[in-house]
Amino acid sequence: MTDTGGGDAAPEHGTRPMPDIDTHAISSTGTNWVAFSGGPDSVCLLHLLIAAGLSRRIHVVHVDHGLDDQSAARAERAVEIAADMGMDCSVERLDPLQPRGAGGPEAVARHARYARLQTLIQPGDHVLTAHHADDQVETVLLRLLRGAGPDGLRGMQPLRRLAPGWLGRPLLAWTRGEILEYLRRNELDYLHDPTNRDLSLDRNYLRHRVLPEIARRWPGYRSSILQSCRWQGAAARSMNVEARRTFEQLARTRGHSGETTLDAADWLALEAEQGFAVIRAWCADEAIGAPPTRPLSEFRAQCASARPDRQPVLDWPDARLHAWGGHLWLDHKPVVPGGWQCAWPDGNRCRLPVGGSLAWSGVARGEIGRHWHLSNPPRGARLRLHADGPAREVSELMREAGIPPWRRHAYPALSIDGRLCAVGVDWMDARFAERLARSGSRLEWRQRPTALLP
Repeated sequence: MTDTGGGDAAPEHGTRPMPDIDTHAISSTGTNWVAFSGGPDSVCLLHLLIAAGLSRRIHVVHVDHGLDDQSAARAERAVEIAADMGMDCSVERLDPLQPRGAGGPEAVARHARYARLQTLIQPGDHVLTAHHADDQVETVLLRLLRGAGPDGLRGMQPLRRLAPGWLGRPLLAWTRGEILEYLRRNELDYLHDPTNRDLSLDRNYLRHRVLPEIARRWPGYRSSILQSCRWQGAAARSMNVEARRTFEQLARTRGHSGETTLDAADWLALEAEQGFAVIRAWCADEAIGAPPTRPLSEFRAQCASARPDRQPVLDWPDARLHAWGGHLWLDHKPVVPGGWQCAWPDGNRCRLPVGGSLAWSGVARGEIGRHWHLSNPPRGARLRLHADGPAREVSELMREAGIPPWRRHAYPALSIDGRLCAVGVDWMDARFAERLARSGSRLEWRQRPTALLP
């Protein structure tokens, strides 16, 4: 959310009556989590929600990024401002961010903020932000400068998925001037964020340097750009219908997991823009944010020129897109840690850091061995699957089963008394498997992540 920077934007007196708040962006059944910076935009939103009688359905939360030595003081002031309106405000503190990644520090902060808010909400809840019409104009112009297509140029939507709930923007019809006029009429106090004057940030440079010049030359630029957003929205909807149809044609279902992959050759045969739309349709199907166009274009070029032994990867804050084995693979984040290990605790179940748990049933585990240890498969590990057969490398067994290379380290390798006995529940040492059969025992991987099914 981008709050207005100070009071330098002139109120638009007499242009039109104050707009209504968009009730479609507000949850009628769940909790509405108001992302509250304490700046003018979020103060206006919170006051409007209270005036609409929604106090019992809202929870106010301030996210402190810890970006400077005044951020804690601003968090305290935000709590005070919410209290003045009769609302409690909780504070979520984030570790200081490193300004890297697609979109620069603004995008990194936004992704971190939404990621934290996602941990708070439940299905049916809405996160409410105070984005307004001037934010919309800035967003569309920035996306245009970055080469966005119709889906990006239609701008921010009043309601979009933010798993496990939704992200609502009830103030998109309001201008910055109308928000400031509302605050003046209702004598509402708000805080000033000094970072809103930092011209090294693209949005601030656009707001304070570029848009004033555009306004002097083209006073009606805002309404014209917002009209273009509506046209782009219509084009995007038509394009998305076609993209969904193409996605279903290219989609392949893998093994027992039911996981969807895309045929890489067929995807590359599409026109670039159509291929990008297919990826966005795929991401929408998985309820994750789509990658930016520029890195997606670079990924496509890498896929087109890569040797068979290469594995192009597109990494963005929401997911990773891999090309391997003639297919495209979409992995949600967070990704599985590269190296992990744990001892099997007392009892017959061991939770796994990669998801789910291993469960033992049958004879007491102590009859099989004393020391049970789990880790990612050791490099060069081998298993003898048949008593009269050779010991084979686990990595080769996984390759034959179609397990992508970047997921192989996630499978739990079970060692008992220093001897590798099983990797997952799909590959077992012959002697270990025989002991299970003789004793009527069983090893199961319960709540196994779909991506780790063969």
